[in-house]
Amino acid sequence: MKVPASKPLLISPDQVDGWWALLSIHSTVTARIDAVLMQRHQISSSACEILCRLEESEPQAVRALASQLVTVSPTRASRLVQEQIDAGHLERGADQGDGRVSLISFTKDGREYADAVKRTFEESIKKFLIDPLDDKDIAALTSIWAKLENASD
Repeated sequence: MKVPASKPLLISPDQVDGWWALLSIHSTVTARIDAVLMQRHQISSSACEILCRLEESEPQAVRALASQLVTVSPTRASRLVQEQIDAGHLERGADQGDGRVSLISFTKDGREYADAVKRTFEESIKKFLIDPLDDKDIAALTSIWAKLENASD
């Protein structure tokens, strides 16, 4: 791993290496997954996240959907949703309880497309993250996230 040569002021060199390792893992694995998704489905992992989240609960308001996303800002989410509508994978409908709110759902073709994208996404996660690691590594990642997720600001 290549890291910038510097002398840390507040943390140890090993802690700095840990930080750069985390960033490198994210960058490398995400780039590999993006490349496979783009090659097979002409979709980014960010747009894939939207399809996967929508599949969990449909229909959804764009705002509600955007609040669940990890990799996408609300503004970008709106653009990505519109791209999927333009591609025929998603459609807009009115909320029966509040006509000002539009709900997003899959078209028939879009559901099939989302299933194929999700399968490729999971295959890529398995290939680029799960397979190179053992069960202890995966448990450590999960444990680390649980600690960081609840760390105070």
